[in-house]
Amino acid sequence: MAFTKVELLSDRHRLEGFTCGKPSLDAWLVKFSRNNQQHGFTRVFVICDGDVVVGYYGLAPTVIAPNQTTRKIRTGMPPDPIPCLLIGQLAVDLNYGGRGIGTALVKDAFQRCVAGANLVGGRAVVVRAVDEEAERYWQSWDFTPAKDNPSVLVRSLSDIRGWLELSVRSQ
Repeated sequence: MAFTKVELLSDRHRLEGFTCGKPSLDAWLVKFSRNNQQHGFTRVFVICDGDVVVGYYGLAPTVIAPNQTTRKIRTGMPPDPIPCLLIGQLAVDLNYGGRGIGTALVKDAFQRCVAGANLVGGRAVVVRAVDEEAERYWQSWDFTPAKDNPSVLVRSLSDIRGWLELSVRSQ
């Protein structure tokens, strides 16, 4: 079956039965995603098989203290704290692994982060990994752990813009 494009979570999307292997991410989708989106805390983006959510991520504004991040992000006398964008709760249902859904979600999140930063500013993208496996996953996307917390990882928006440009050229 063909999957939907990445789209904003809506009432028609079915969340029940989503299982990514990390109970906290499964529970967040079912219990909190709609409420967080409704109240403006997070925008939730999904890929579906029909109306069944098979992958998702959240996107929200965030900040990071200058002393937690790399010199590249601190360059140019940024404010304290530094405005950033947060990719949160990224997960793919175990039944749909290995089909490129995770990569599609990350690429979509990168595109939305760049577009958002172009409108309102922002210096980096931040993720908060739920465990060591997630930390390694984000490091594979060239995210760097914060100085005092390895579960908070950061990548500059300039790096992400460059990656997206290369990605477009190689297609």
